[in-house]
Amino acid sequence: MYTAGEPIGYDLDFNADSMIDLIFTSTGMWFSVDPQGDNQAWAGGNGVRALSEGYEIGPSVDPAEWQHGTFGLLLNSCAVLPPPDGVICNGEFIQTTAYMGVMFDIQDAVHYGWVRISNPFYGASGGVIMDFAYETEPGVGILAGAGMIPEPATSALLSVGGLLLALRHRRRHS
Repeated sequence: MYTAGEPIGYDLDFNADSMIDLIFTSTGMWFSVDPQGDNQAWAGGNGVRALSEGYEIGPSVDPAEWQHGTFGLLLNSCAVLPPPDGVICNGEFIQTTAYMGVMFDIQDAVHYGWVRISNPFYGASGGVIMDFAYETEPGVGILAGAGMIPEPATSALLSVGGLLLALRHRRRHS
């Protein structure tokens, strides 16, 4: 049974080696990520950087921007201020779906990956981990969003569409 204000979380293991790489936690007031061991997240300013699709995550990132520790402003942190200010929130993942860059070790070799996180609301203190991927070759970067496997319905539609185009092309040349 869940009690309001009690932390809830998700342990992410990129390569299913039973070693937790990132721990995501939310208390309803904040949403944080804690890279485990020597793992790191691409951060800057007050928290994890929100990256757009296609952004390069890898060895070209300034080493000073890779950070370890708990990032409490992953999605947002909100405060209620006296009128006329109202509620003020901060963090790069407010009202957006974006990618978080990560660097982690597999058998003492550095790998790069991403986690796509969605938070469509302004004052919401949670988010949804949509999917994630990492580059299997050590030391090689990955583009945010690369490596995603299409949903089965999308794959089926693409296959059927390709088959119909091939049949149409064959009929025209017959």
